[in-house]
Amino acid sequence: MTAPSPWAAGLRLRCPACGKGPVFASYLKFRDACAVCGADFKSADAGDGPAVFVILFVGAIVAPELIILQVGLDLPDWLALTITIVSAIVLCLALLPPFKATLFALQWKHKAR
Repeated sequence: MTAPSPWAAGLRLRCPACGKGPVFASYLKFRDACAVCGADFKSADAGDGPAVFVILFVGAIVAPELIILQVGLDLPDWLALTITIVSAIVLCLALLPPFKATLFALQWKHKAR
C-alpha cells in the first residue's frame, strides 16, 4: 500500500499512513491509533507550528479586512472591530485542525517523531 500525500491526508484530516481513517478523536486531540490501518499516533505532536501558521495566515486576511471596513466602507470603529474579531476567531477555529493534521502528516512522512 502506498502512503497518501501528506498534504492530501492532512487537509482531509485523515491518517497519514493509509489516508482513510480519521486522525482526530475530538476537535484537536489525536487518536491513539488509526481506526483503519492501526497506525500508532501516540507520539503525534505538531507542537506550536500549526498555531503560528494559522495566526500568520489569518492575520494576512483580517488586517486588510479591517482597513477595508473602516476606510473603504466607512463603518463605525466598533462595528468594524467586531466584524474583524469575529472573522479572526472563526477563521482560526476552522483552520487549526487542517493545519495541525497537515503538519503531523508531514512529520509522519519524514519520520520526524
